Amino acid sequence: MVFLPDFRSKDGLPVVPIYMNGSPQSFDSATTTLFPVINAVSDTIIHYAVSAAPSSAIAACDAASDAFQTWRRTTPTYRRTLLVRAADVVETKMQKIMQAQISETSCPNEFAAINVKGGVANMREIAAATSELRGTVPQRSTQPDGEEVEGLTIVIREPVGVVLVIPPWNGAVVLPLRAISQVLAAGCTVVLKASELCPKTHHLLVQCFEEAGIPKGVINVIQARREDAAEVTEAVIAHKAVRKVDFIGSGAVGSQIGQVCAKHLKPILMELGGKGPAIVLQDADLHKAAFLCAMGAVADHGQLCFSTERIIVHKSVYDKFIDVLKATFSRFPAAGDAVSKQSAQHAYDVLVDAKEKGANFLVGGPEFLSATSLKPTIVTNVSYHARVRDEETFGPSVSVYVAKDDDDAIAIANDSAYGLSAAVHSGSWEHAYKVARQLEYGQVYINNMTTGDSPGAPIRGVKGSGWGQSNSIWGIHEFSVEKTLVS
Repeated sequence: MVFLPDFRSKDGLPVVPIYMNGSPQSFDSATTTLFPVINAVSDTIIHYAVSAAPSSAIAACDAASDAFQTWRRTTPTYRRTLLVRAADVVETKMQKIMQAQISETSCPNEFAAINVKGGVANMREIAAATSELRGTVPQRSTQPDGEEVEGLTIVIREPVGVVLVIPPWNGAVVLPLRAISQVLAAGCTVVLKASELCPKTHHLLVQCFEEAGIPKGVINVIQARREDAAEVTEAVIAHKAVRKVDFIGSGAVGSQIGQVCAKHLKPILMELGGKGPAIVLQDADLHKAAFLCAMGAVADHGQLCFSTERIIVHKSVYDKFIDVLKATFSRFPAAGDAVSKQSAQHAYDVLVDAKEKGANFLVGGPEFLSATSLKPTIVTNVSYHARVRDEETFGPSVSVYVAKDDDDAIAIANDSAYGLSAAVHSGSWEHAYKVARQLEYGQVYINNMTTGDSPGAPIRGVKGSGWGQSNSIWGIHEFSVEKTLVS
């Protein structure tokens, strides 16, 4: 199968095409809009991609709609088998997928490997959960005189329809694999809007599904340059066959897409940004907590919505913990590279704003190591009006706060527009549990990093971090609807 054929631009570089109905779509280089995909570290164009027009986006929806008529009638067992087979293909192509992700997003090799392994784990868990798609038989009501109503009522689950999946560039493998697998497991078909920053990576993932035997038209792939993205996205959402959207990305873009969905009365599953707090209680293992907090802050240059962005420390252990944390940060003199110069500049600007508003830096500060890499940083004395207080930095920095007691720590942690991921560090599970129950976050990790994920447990954001759930049967249910049949 030639999924990514040797299409070339005028300057001889490869071109990532649009893919629909089982075939890469040829294009006229004289009339088709291409956009460059740039490796941020080398600051060079590594390939181009075709930018979809609304007409090609609609054609992808048509292909998914046609395929849905057959795919919806497949059995969960059939879909489970194909998903397991696709997971096997992803494993065999691990190095190729990693290479594409590293080239397009500048992530470290270790992070790319974790992405592939995590994606495979999610695929296999979702495949196993297809057997959990079940209906129910509710009890019948009674007549006013107490006589039971004759007949039968059953509730069945059906696939919602065509789904627009919009995955991000960070978590460029694990997140699209999870999203696509959930949609397919429910019996729905996909229009995947690949990220403009890593279109080749996303196309390679779809190739794995195709090689596993997914029928033509069940997964279709488009991408668009940023100037075209809004128009193309609305064309897909407005399409009558598209019944739901799965978006993973920033709160700002999520708000825009959510408004378009509301306009067209389409539901949306959103996993958005975070400002992850890690609470260090007075009975915590300080060395372990410091290491996990530091790792959560600097992993992949801090470009994770699950990153540890805030550390809240009980006053009785604050001074000792800070000493340990500073020593731990010294083990990470660098944290990799940002996906783009613009992303690195944003992280830098947030730290400059904090400094101008009175913040201090225990380690690092607003300082570039290169055009795409910032020095790992610990921020203290954060003004309530500083951007860093509740804006994602998407850089390798963390703010530290002192709490008078548990209630104060909880209040500081909850004082955020976000509610995605948090952590609590304590030597007592009961103590940590009591605090965790009061945190307004979809996930709370005890004595672990905020960046964790478990394929067999639901994952969600609350408040400004999104709507709906992903993973396993919870994610599958997002793309199915209950229908009541009454006789």
